[in-house]
Parts: sequence; C-alpha cells; structure tokens
Amino acid sequence: MTGALRLAGLVQVAVLLGCLAGSLALKAQETALPDFFAAFAAYERGEFKAAHKMWLVLANHGDVDAQFNIAALYDNGLGVERNVEKAALWYDKAAARNVGPAELVLAHILRRGEVGVADSEQALRRLRSAAHRGSAHAQFELGVAYDWGAGVTQNYATAAVWYEKAAAQGVAEAKYNLATLYDEGLGAPKDHAVALAWYREAARGGNAMAENNIGNLYEKGLGVAQNYALAIEWYARAAKRGLAIGQTNLAIMYHLGHGVARDFKEAARWYRSAAGQGEQTAQNSLGLLLANGLGVARNFIEATQWFLLAAGGPDKVLALRASNNSRDLAAQLVGDELATVQAAVDSHNAALKSASKLGAKRRIPLPVTTQALGHRTVTAQRLLVALGYYDGAVDGLIGPLTLEAMELARRKEGLEVAAKVSDEFITALDQVYHGRSN
Repeated sequence: MTGALRLAGLVQVAVLLGCLAGSLALKAQETALPDFFAAFAAYERGEFKAAHKMWLVLANHGDVDAQFNIAALYDNGLGVERNVEKAALWYDKAAARNVGPAELVLAHILRRGEVGVADSEQALRRLRSAAHRGSAHAQFELGVAYDWGAGVTQNYATAAVWYEKAAAQGVAEAKYNLATLYDEGLGAPKDHAVALAWYREAARGGNAMAENNIGNLYEKGLGVAQNYALAIEWYARAAKRGLAIGQTNLAIMYHLGHGVARDFKEAARWYRSAAGQGEQTAQNSLGLLLANGLGVARNFIEATQWFLLAAGGPDKVLALRASNNSRDLAAQLVGDELATVQAAVDSHNAALKSASKLGAKRRIPLPVTTQALGHRTVTAQRLLVALGYYDGAVDGLIGPLTLEAMELARRKEGLEVAAKVSDEFITALDQVYHGRSN
C-alpha cells in the first residue's frame, strides 16, 4: 500500500514537472525577443510598421540601438505618426547609454525648441556631452560654437582642438574649418602650407569649399608656387560640385585670361551659374558682360536685373557699384521694361529665400545599424546575440553575462584575439557572423 502511494506520488510529481516544463517552454516562446537585424531588413524593405513593432519590443528591453531607431522612426514619421516629443524621449534613453549621436539630435531639438521652449543652455550641455562621448559631428559643431562664439566665449584655439578631433574621425567640414584657422591665422600663427595640407584632406572627402580654397592658394601663390593652371583645375572641381564661389572664381579666370585663353562665353556661363545662387560678384560681372555683349548677346533688360540683384548683396562697395550700373542702364529701358525687371528681381530673391529656409531645417537621422552608432560594447553585444552566445540586454553595459559570452564565443569560434571589447574582437565576431550568413 505504501509502495502504491509512493508510486502515485511520483506520478503526480512527474506530471507537475511536465506541466512546469511546458509552462516554462511556453513562457520562453512568449518572451523570445525579435531579431534586430530582421527589423533592420524590414525597414530597408520599406516595412516600417513591422520594423517599429520589433524595435519597440527590443527598445523596451533596454536595447540602445533599437531605442535610437524607434526615435528615428517617430522623428521621421515612418510607420507611425510623426511625433518629435516621443522621438526625444527615446533619443534620451539612448543618450543615457552613451550613444553620442542621440545626444547630438537632442541638442538640435532643444536648440530649436521643437519640444517645449527653446533652451540653448541645455542644448549646449547636450552638445558638449555628445562631443566628449566621441560623436564626430558633435565635436565639429562644438568647434563651430567656439569658432563663432555661439553660446560660448569665442576661442579659436579651443575651436581648433575640437575641429582636429572631428577631423581625425573623417569629418571633411572639420578639416576644412581647421584649414581656414591656419589660413587666416586664427588661434594659431598663419601658416598657408599647413592650411593647404588640411584643405587637401578636406578635398579628399569631397568638400567643395576646400577645393575652391586650394585654387585660391595656387592663384595667389600662398604656401605654394603660383600656378594659374592648377588654380583653374581646383576651381573647376569646386564649380562642378555646384559651389557658387568656385564658379565665380573659375569665371574670373576665363574673364581675365589667367592661365587660359580669355573666353567671355565660358566666363558668362560660369557667372550665370553662380549668379543664380545669389553670388554677388557673379551677378555684377554677368551684368557687365550682358550690357557690353561680351560672350553673350547684348541685353540691357537682363543686365539691369543682375545689377539690381547685386546691389542688394552684402558687399557694400560692390553693391554701390552695381547700383550705379543699374541706374545707368535703367535710363535705356522703355515702357514697362523696368517693371518687368523689378518683378524678375523680386521673384529671384523670393526663390533664394525659400531655398535658404529649406536648408535651415534640422537634419533628421534615419535608423541605423549597430556599427553606424560607433558604440563598441553595443556592437559586440549585438553580434554575440546574433551568434547565439548572449541573451542579455544590448544596453552597452559590460556585466558578467557579456564577459562570459565573449569568452565563450572566443573559445567556441577559435578566435585568436582577446575576449574583450575591442575593434579586433568585434571584427572577428563580424567575420564569423557574415560567414554564417553566407
């Protein structure tokens, strides 16, 4: 009897254990987290709602990449109704885990007052934090703040420090701005040779202003032997990228015949391109060519239009000259020709103003991959999850689970690098991941 009772008891225990195991298995299925990369693939296919659904689960479990990407979806209105306030909340969560790009976006939102009242002091604090966390663009923007004295005491030397940090991370604009400090002797002794070296670095990154300024150094023989042919080559590079000042400088070389046969037609072509973008010198010079029929058919009406536009430009001396030119030509116009000219001028200025407003909009980030945010711990955790060695939070915090997972991956995959968060270890994990994917 006792044996029978014991057997019955064992059966009950077995049943209970079986139920418990089934319950745990069901629980595991219910709590299995979505795959970050699957969410990103959905995003790239334009399935924004699906990406949002997966990233939201991950974000609520502390995944910092998912938090940034959820913020970006709300910021852009992709798969959800655009909501900058919700975006800011998620950017803030990512920023709290040392994601510099998230902190930088918050700085922009605060400065513009897109959530609540504009707060330049808090924006600057966020910008500093992002820069110190290694965000290259934040370092560049902090350099700009010191360069221009925007919210801080102007300090060219400090600007140079931050420009150099951003330049070291490949920001072409930082290289260009650093070059201008040496070119003008701001915060450091004037050194055209050093400026030229930085301009070249920026030009390699496609910076049109750097290309233009290299042309200027060759034209004037500053830091290099004067060489009009090379000046034209660099001006042409900048001009072909659509840079107005580069187009103007190239036009001047053709206009004067410096390093090339004088060609009024080619000069007029490049002046027109620059003048259309509001470049004052180009507007006045194109007016002169039109008034005199050089390289183009003589046209007093159009010439007057360009003179009037140049008369409204920032250079007061040139503005006065252009104003005098327009007054002289206006006497040649008859009937409603002057009214037609003024209407064209007003339309042109309105178009430029509208374009400048578009350019002033905040640059809203798009969702990114782990590597794009530059957070090495998060990148390592993400790859460890994808490879099946880690099931903890992808939160950028190195705890026992992360350390154990790194060591396990090193041993199982036969990695010949130390199991620590480093570029070498991440590269090794990435190679294993892509090897499996292929």
